[in-house]
Amino acid sequence: MPFVPAPVRTGFQLLGTVAPPLAVELGLRIMRHVGQPARVRPADQQVHDAARRGTIRVAGEHIATYAWGDPAAPPVLLVHGWQLRASRFGRLVEAFREAGLQPVAFDGVAHGESSGRYTQAVQHAAVLRALQEQVGRAAGVVGHSLGGLAAGLALRDGLAADRFVAIAAPTGFESVVGSFVRQSGIPPRWHDRLADRAAQVMFPDVADPRTELDLTRRPVPAGVPTLFVQSTDDTMNDPENARRLHAAHPGSELLLPPGLGHNRVLDDPAVVRAVVEHVLAADRAPSGHAASQA
Repeated sequence: MPFVPAPVRTGFQLLGTVAPPLAVELGLRIMRHVGQPARVRPADQQVHDAARRGTIRVAGEHIATYAWGDPAAPPVLLVHGWQLRASRFGRLVEAFREAGLQPVAFDGVAHGESSGRYTQAVQHAAVLRALQEQVGRAAGVVGHSLGGLAAGLALRDGLAADRFVAIAAPTGFESVVGSFVRQSGIPPRWHDRLADRAAQVMFPDVADPRTELDLTRRPVPAGVPTLFVQSTDDTMNDPENARRLHAAHPGSELLLPPGLGHNRVLDDPAVVRAVVEHVLAADRAPSGHAASQA
C-alpha cells in the first residue's frame, strides 16, 4: 500500500464526512498509484549487480527478471511487495544461493525496471506463472506483502512449487482495502463503498474478489507445506493476518518475530534462516498444526 502523508490523511477524514463519494474516488486513485520505482538500496547493490538479467512479456508489459546462482540448481521464486523490487530480497538471495538453490525474481508491473503504471495481486500472480514457464517447477516460492498474497493465488491456480512462505502478507482483497482505509484516514464506515469501487475498477473479471481473492476462504492447496511470517509490530498489514492465515492452513507453521516492522523482517538473520530452512525441508511431511514464535 502507498504511504499516505499526514496532511492527506487529514484531508480524507474531512472528505469522508462532507463528500464521501469524492473521498472514495480519490482513495481508489491513490490506492492504485504505485509511484516512482524504488531505487536499489546500497545494502542490496552487490546482489542486484550480480544477477543474470532477462525480460519476459506479460499482458503487453515488459517484465525485468533476475536469477542468481547455478542455473542448473533448483529454482526458488521470490515475489516482492508493493513499491519494492526484486533486489529487496538481497539477504534471502544470498542465503538461498549459499544453500545451493537458484533464486529467481522479477520486478512487478510498474515496479523497478519493468514497464506499466498500475499493478495488483492478480497481475503479480500472472507474472509469476509466466516466469515459471521459463524456470520450471520451483523448490519453493517466497512472497512478501502483496507478493505473499500473489504467490498464494498463483499456487491455488496451479503454480508448481514444493513449499511456500508468505512474509507480512495480507489475507486477501478485504485485508488490502482495510489496510488502506486505516492508513489513509478514510472513515471506516466507507470501507465497503471503497471495496466495491476497487473490485469494479481493479478486478472486473473476478466475480467476487472478497471470496476469490482471499487465502483464508480459499487457501493454498493442502499439499504445499507453508510458513507464515509476520512481525508483531507490522504497521502496514494487520499483525493478526499471519495468525488468520495460519488458522486457515492446517499443518502450516507460524513465525511471529517482534520489532521488525513490515520491511525490516526481510533482513533479519533469524527470519532469513527460518525461511531457507523451510524451503530446504523438502522431505519433511507437514504434521499437526505447529506454531512457533520468536
